[in-house]
Amino acid sequence: MFEPRVTVVIFEGGQARTDLDSLIASVRREVVLDTCEKLRSVPEIDETVLVTNYSDLAASAREMGVVVDYDPPGSKPFHFGKRLREVIVAHGIENVIYMGGAAAPLLSAKEFADIAVALKRERNLVVMNNVQSADLVAFAPARAIDEIELPNKDNPLGNLLREIGMRRVLIPNSGRVNFDLDTPTDFLILGMHPMCGPRAKRAVSFLNWSRKTIDEATGVLRQASKEVAVIGRVGPAVIQYVNSNMVHRMRVFSEERGMKALGREERGEVVSLLGFMIEEAGPEKFFDYLSRTVDVAFIDSRVIFGHLRKQLSDWDRFQSDLGRYELIGDPWTREFTRCACNAPIPVVLGGHSLVAAGLWLLAEMIVKEREASGYRHNTYTLSRGIRL
Repeated sequence: MFEPRVTVVIFEGGQARTDLDSLIASVRREVVLDTCEKLRSVPEIDETVLVTNYSDLAASAREMGVVVDYDPPGSKPFHFGKRLREVIVAHGIENVIYMGGAAAPLLSAKEFADIAVALKRERNLVVMNNVQSADLVAFAPARAIDEIELPNKDNPLGNLLREIGMRRVLIPNSGRVNFDLDTPTDFLILGMHPMCGPRAKRAVSFLNWSRKTIDEATGVLRQASKEVAVIGRVGPAVIQYVNSNMVHRMRVFSEERGMKALGREERGEVVSLLGFMIEEAGPEKFFDYLSRTVDVAFIDSRVIFGHLRKQLSDWDRFQSDLGRYELIGDPWTREFTRCACNAPIPVVLGGHSLVAAGLWLLAEMIVKEREASGYRHNTYTLSRGIRL
């Protein structure tokens, strides 16, 4: 019987403007190659196509047997949706798993296989790794892309396909499924994880970025009964995992989930209660009071920046994540970062992935450490079929 082919399409490219951009791009390339190698081990996937404007990445991927659709740097203006459709048509793709180069670096070969099988067996299906803002979107048939208004970025792709009547399926939720690499903090967490690919682990180990804050924060999580603040685009699943497996008290303030996919950030519509409080009280007073209420804080700073209408460069945002406030050009962001770094508690700054998945992965690793030492949590959830 005829079985439709499944092709993975990976987009990875850009233009480095600073040394920091180049360094991040070099690590992302290693992540992409680890992903390509993983995909080659999945028999349910028929082909992998890499779309890139990096000549060195293109050459390495070709050596691995990956099909490369190469865009010379600066050849034409980039529009995500138009480029994805162009690739689908040019390569005759029947069913597609689209992902950004740094999306889901910890997804297992088994999970990729499950997605491919679903596409082979069903039609009018869209599989997403995130209900609000997916960066891994698989759909059958691939030419369903002809029926939507082509988006200029990948975040709304899954929901646009759903709106034309395709049945949405979510990948079973986990920290690994939600985790992607948007900020330097994400790379530091990736390097700690046992499922990090060998190329990426080696590349992260060579980074000259301080691990002090993330290590101190992890140390607090290892202790019992701590007060943990999680601020930003926080999903409920990460909090549920921590509550089910650890004994911390969680102070959670979740706001502006989906601000990118819904276009709120782009239109200047982001509104943050905590952003207002920081604006009114000032960063120093805010972090002083925060330090009196919690033992550690994980903050998605992009919501705060969006509230303040900060049009920050990648340089300023990433240097803020790294705690290098002296290198930040924007005066307010420099002061915000300085106060976070000088707070009496560890304050981990990052983006969406930090509070949606990074904290989840840190908690999972700590739980695994305890289990390896003989600890048994002995907490389970009753089946829905059981009546009390």
